[in-house]
Amino acid sequence: MPIYEYHCPDCDSDHELLVRNSSEQPKCPKCGGEHLHKQFSTFAASGAPQGGNSSCCQGGGCGCSH
Repeated sequence: MPIYEYHCPDCDSDHELLVRNSSEQPKCPKCGGEHLHKQFSTFAASGAPQGGNSSCCQGGGCGCSH
């Protein structure tokens, strides 16, 4: 079951919601509004370096096998 990000214009809030059925129209958990807009979201790649420093493993100082 996918989790989607939605924006509710009625109360101007953002939510991540579990959607069991693609034909199901979710409601805002904050105000109960039915006008949610699905947002474009990106996913985090596993194994990506944290903190944005892609050179953290150069020289072997971090203990990884590179």
